[in-house]
Amino acid sequence: MAVCIRLPKYRDFIKLVRWARSWPPRYHCSPALGIWHLPAVSLVTSLPNMNNDTLSSLKGMRVQHLPEHEMTEAEVKHIVLNPTPDVDEPLRMKRKFALLISFSGQGYYGMQKNQYSRTIESDLLAAMLAAGLITEEELNVPQLFSFQRGSRTDKGVSAARLLVSALFPTDVPDLVGEINKHLCDQIRVMAAYRVIKSFSSKLWCDSRTYSYMCPTFAFAPCTEVISEDYRITPEVIEELGRLLQMYIGHRNFHNFTSKVNYHELRASRRVIDANCSEPYERGGLEWITIKIRGQSFLLHQIRKMIALTMVICRGLAKPDLILRAFKEDFIDLPIAPALGLVLEDQHFDHYNKKYASYGTREPLNWDAVAENIHQFREQHVESTIVTTEIKEKSMLKWLVVPHFHDLDMWAVSPQADSQQGKTHSRAPHNRMEFDNEGDTPYNLDYDYGCATNCCECFFIGPPQEEEESD
Repeated sequence: MAVCIRLPKYRDFIKLVRWARSWPPRYHCSPALGIWHLPAVSLVTSLPNMNNDTLSSLKGMRVQHLPEHEMTEAEVKHIVLNPTPDVDEPLRMKRKFALLISFSGQGYYGMQKNQYSRTIESDLLAAMLAAGLITEEELNVPQLFSFQRGSRTDKGVSAARLLVSALFPTDVPDLVGEINKHLCDQIRVMAAYRVIKSFSSKLWCDSRTYSYMCPTFAFAPCTEVISEDYRITPEVIEELGRLLQMYIGHRNFHNFTSKVNYHELRASRRVIDANCSEPYERGGLEWITIKIRGQSFLLHQIRKMIALTMVICRGLAKPDLILRAFKEDFIDLPIAPALGLVLEDQHFDHYNKKYASYGTREPLNWDAVAENIHQFREQHVESTIVTTEIKEKSMLKWLVVPHFHDLDMWAVSPQADSQQGKTHSRAPHNRMEFDNEGDTPYNLDYDYGCATNCCECFFIGPPQEEEESD
């Protein structure tokens, strides 16, 4: 049978005469991606500007001039060219696996692969290539071996349990160990699970749990001085718990992300649970951990949810601002730092109920490697968060940011100004004490024209008194 394709370089039809041999199964190719493995063929042409020497440079082809075999344009359009694999590479049987990974996001630009930045996925795929699990083509196009991540993460965000699924050879006895040999200490594959052929770690994930670890002084009322010696009170923890409960349910989170309108379907998200832990001390600071579980989350959604609770607990906005943020009106909400955000867990309850309960597949739970995950989290995730916060004071510096967002803050907590008998044209803000080297300190005893000597008055200056008109 004669087949014909058009080569863009020569802008004419080149006829390929296929050798009389059987073709391999169809699953060895990926027609949607344009990956074609041509066999050794005889090439037929009638181009005047080409000779046999030029055509012989085409690898795997033999030139034969057969001008009598001409095809019409209609015949060419109905030709189906079936791809074949490279006969030089042995075929390896592959099956679908799910890999449980843990990583620290410090120094990485998120999970998903980016051509111009260092990401977790780039290092993971490079380790798979070094271990001989994938080819160069699969490295550049991960869809060739059905690679799928369970979640995406932002810059600097870590993950304790994240599942990725892909096709891997079955002739590797220790899949986890082979990949870990080529990974840095910040990334570790904890376990590998044999899953069904149609499994996708993104589509089969029922819900995801994120945690946010931050110092407790981020929730300090605006009437108190912020310092590293601050200790949160039970009343503030109780108020924080009530605020987190307001997020539970189906809500419109268009104000908690970017470039999403109120009427778009993707703005609607479901939060299953939200709670906070008891305070604990690490590195001389008091910390608190907030956990939020939902089906899926938008870009920056969790960080804006945390930031809004901080603003309300500090008295810079009313509690009903959370409910107003779910409505159609646009509200400019601040974004909390990414340092303390961790992808805590991914839940596959429906998959376990459908397949693991009958014994056909092993369940997707992490009980067998729970101790390894805990050790990795202590050594590479929580320790990094604590040391970075103590060194860079990212949360302490971030507390200035909410004062430059329009949140109707000045109507909240007017007691301080009323006691002084003054009318403050701006919101009552928090006194901030920078005690680390390199920051510019200011005199807390100096009256900047504000009853609370707030940080905005320090950066902007005291309010100017209006001149009386004649």
